[in-house]
Amino acid sequence: MKKSISYKRIIFAVTITLFLLLGVTVVVSCKDSVEKQSKNLTNYNINLSFDDGTKLLTGSQTVDYVNPYEVCLNKLEFHLYPNAFRGDAKVRPVNSNNFTKAYDNGFSEGKIDVSSVKVNDEDRAVNVSGEDNNMLVVDLNFDLYPDDRVKVQIDYIVTLPNCNHRFGYGVNTYNFGNFYPVVSIYQNGGFRQDLYGANGDPFYSDMANYYVNITYDSDFTLASSGVQNSTNQNTTKNTTQITALGVRDFAFVLSKNFSVKSATAGNTTVYYYYYDDPSPDQSLKAGVDAINTFNKLFGEYPYSTYSVVKTNFVHGGMEYPNLVYISDSVEDYKDYINVIIHETAHQWWYNLVGSDACNNAWQDEGLTEFSTLMFYRENPDYNVDMQQNINASLSSYILFSEVYESVYGKFDSVMSKNVNDFSGEMLYVYNTYVKGELFFDALEDLLGEKLFLKGLKNYFNNCKFKIASTDDMISSFEMVSNRDLKGFFDSWLNGKVILQSYN
Repeated sequence: MKKSISYKRIIFAVTITLFLLLGVTVVVSCKDSVEKQSKNLTNYNINLSFDDGTKLLTGSQTVDYVNPYEVCLNKLEFHLYPNAFRGDAKVRPVNSNNFTKAYDNGFSEGKIDVSSVKVNDEDRAVNVSGEDNNMLVVDLNFDLYPDDRVKVQIDYIVTLPNCNHRFGYGVNTYNFGNFYPVVSIYQNGGFRQDLYGANGDPFYSDMANYYVNITYDSDFTLASSGVQNSTNQNTTKNTTQITALGVRDFAFVLSKNFSVKSATAGNTTVYYYYYDDPSPDQSLKAGVDAINTFNKLFGEYPYSTYSVVKTNFVHGGMEYPNLVYISDSVEDYKDYINVIIHETAHQWWYNLVGSDACNNAWQDEGLTEFSTLMFYRENPDYNVDMQQNINASLSSYILFSEVYESVYGKFDSVMSKNVNDFSGEMLYVYNTYVKGELFFDALEDLLGEKLFLKGLKNYFNNCKFKIASTDDMISSFEMVSNRDLKGFFDSWLNGKVILQSYN
């Protein structure tokens, strides 16, 4: 991570009364949907302190973990994503093509050093393992039964690299994405240990609640996931208390250069944190329009805040719950607006409806690309023609596949595989973003716009706050269309479909 009716007095009064009551119901039900989902989730209680001089983030977190699986667990494993930024990392988040853009002052190391681990207040060994020192293994020394809870305390120090990335700092911003130990998903008899490579967004996690306190220099402005409940200020330091209920991740950004604007979209306050933007009102409007449009198309965004944040970032944008990065390296303003819309769509297809972004990146990226085009269809004042974009994507995909095949002898068009198995960033992009967009366009053509949209709403309602499999998506569309769609999905995902350009 692109519409007044006049009545007689009595009828008018009754209608307005019903409308107001309905409005209250919507607000309450939306808020309640998050609070209801948050009741039985894992809780992350995190205290953080950032030192700008040393670029060190000191963290102490207590994870009140609930076992959501139907098996007993005798250990937990935590992803240590910052270790992908080590100097000796085997797999890195930045490829050679983007190295200079990311490390514009030369390579700078980032990492996380875990100093202590406790389980229910009892000391445990600090056991860092995994193929690339990317996992923290915590032995419980007892069986944790389904739905039971355990308290895991972890103390750590994070070194922030001078890197224009999800995690790192540049000239204007300090980006804290994927910076803390996060519990891995247990699947097929073990905890997932996916490596943080350069392709895609290799993050895969369950919903949780976050209660975070962040202390930082008072000349910084803070953007974050969740709701900033309060900030205690003194002459040199601020401490902000944040609550983020029912989200898939937590991220924040600090900057000394932020200006902030806000507006409302339905029941959500949309914030725009920016610098060097000659059209901040238009940028904010894009975020507001996107929330309003996707509320109508898919289902309501149930959170009270959403932050669009301009950052130093090597790629175009990045999604986190309630917060998205928009890169200041996007020079064309029309493209900048497109990134805002795309990343906003990820609030539905990544956060609310989760999926395995490591093995099925098309499921959120392809759908997000197509959702961006759906936004333009609903908002013609943005002057973007949906069909022209589909045609351009198809021509671009075919040309890329032909050139790739002529150079390498074979073009692998399989969409559904691990992000690190794509031989290069461009192959990943074309098979997840571009072909993913074309796939959902073909599905809409097959079902018709009305049934396709009904299927998306069904997918959202069935899978929100959960992790959706490919089969969950297929069944959501089959349910509304009464058609067997597995063969259609398989032909695209397994690379069997033959794409031809329009005459």
